[in-house]
Amino acid sequence: MIKELEHTFKNIQSQIRKEFENLETSKNSEISYDSWKREEGGGGKTFIIANGRLFDNCAVNFSSIYGNQLPDSALPSSLKKTIKNGYHAMGISVISHPKNPNIPSSHMNVRLFAILDKKGEIDNWWIGGGYDLTPYIPFEKDIVNWHKEAKASLEPFSSSFYKQFSENCNEYFFIPHRNERRGVGGIFFDNLSDLSLENSLKMLESVASSYINSYMSILNKRKSIKFSKEDKEFQLIRRGRYAEFNLIYDRGTAFGLKSNGRIESILASLPSHVKWSYKKNQKYIDLEKKLLRVINRDWNV
Repeated sequence: MIKELEHTFKNIQSQIRKEFENLETSKNSEISYDSWKREEGGGGKTFIIANGRLFDNCAVNFSSIYGNQLPDSALPSSLKKTIKNGYHAMGISVISHPKNPNIPSSHMNVRLFAILDKKGEIDNWWIGGGYDLTPYIPFEKDIVNWHKEAKASLEPFSSSFYKQFSENCNEYFFIPHRNERRGVGGIFFDNLSDLSLENSLKMLESVASSYINSYMSILNKRKSIKFSKEDKEFQLIRRGRYAEFNLIYDRGTAFGLKSNGRIESILASLPSHVKWSYKKNQKYIDLEKKLLRVINRDWNV
């Protein structure tokens, strides 16, 4: 069963990797695809594009790890004392930081946690994941379509999931010390075991497929829009918010570090080019006012 589950996640990684790789046309881009092993058990594959024509950097990570005890941050409170025979956790994490500030950064992950019995078979399990969008120069039509596609991906599994998960996303991707949302939301869910294991995997596949279809549509529509040095400067400073959230609040980052994950893969979610600036010019102030009006409102459909 574990091998079958891993195969599902590897297929998701392969599909997204191919879409990104086909879109990055620069022969000078730095493309890496590494396999790695974890000392405590398991490993993964990490795909990276850096310094491309389209992407400043992006990452598509697969991991499948196992051991005796999960970090508390990964466990529902009702299960924190139930792991006696080990666990197995696997998933896909995707992050994209395009070069053009007219294209948003995006994030997606789908994951499965399993508690094992004495025979090493799955005794208990739950899933989590979702995706969200972080624009810099926003296009409202893209945001509305992003949410419509997210809703459509969940409808076959429950008519109540989208409302619940989109609200979760708005609450989760919030930066308290800035009093700002990270972006315009999407969907986010965790500790979910409402469906059968088979249907849970189908839902994760649907979420991943919806993400890449929606994001590829945005990439193709916005990649040729010209931008100024001021636009790029604005993007680089606003990316600082992304770095702040991932390093301070993100549960996935905390889980990876606490479970002795591969540091290079965990921190691949950070933008390769980012700035913090004390003094802001008027162009930045105007762009930020417009952006904050967009990201600090609900886009749920």
